[in-house]
Amino acid sequence: MATFLDITALENFANIFVFLFVWLSIYAILAYTKILGRNQLLSIFIGLMLAVFVLLSDLAIRIILRIVPWIVLVFIFILITTIAVQSFGGGTFEPTAFGGINQVLFIIVAVTVIVGTLTEVRKSVSVPGDNETATDFDRDFSQTTTVLFHPKFLGMMLLFGIAIFTVVLLAAKQT
Repeated sequence: MATFLDITALENFANIFVFLFVWLSIYAILAYTKILGRNQLLSIFIGLMLAVFVLLSDLAIRIILRIVPWIVLVFIFILITTIAVQSFGGGTFEPTAFGGINQVLFIIVAVTVIVGTLTEVRKSVSVPGDNETATDFDRDFSQTTTVLFHPKFLGMMLLFGIAIFTVVLLAAKQT
């Protein structure tokens, strides 16, 4: 019996969703930044061509299908955080000397997307020296995610984050 939660039929349309997502994202970025001027037809055509190129690559489709839900969750979290800060009288996120919280959130999202993309690419590429016949990746440090989620690496990233924010706060103008 088909239920509301049975959405497995949408899996057949994943390529169409990826095509539309890439096309509209590229068009929106080009239209917002006005890199190509006010020529919208050129922005639409470049978005269309890049979407076709992504559609031809199975690896690119897998990467986009894996990363887009996480990007949506981050944007929802940012939206809820912004609403909560403004409702408690925190004001808006005004840019400061270091670019404001908008750039910090953009950098965090960009780094997350890059790490996720590189992890997916590493899983799908066979590197000389790896055992191509082995199907399990239980060896230590054979997978990128094993290294990225190791407690020592996470601790090092936490210390780097604390150091960066310490330097930013100490170097800020005291007015």
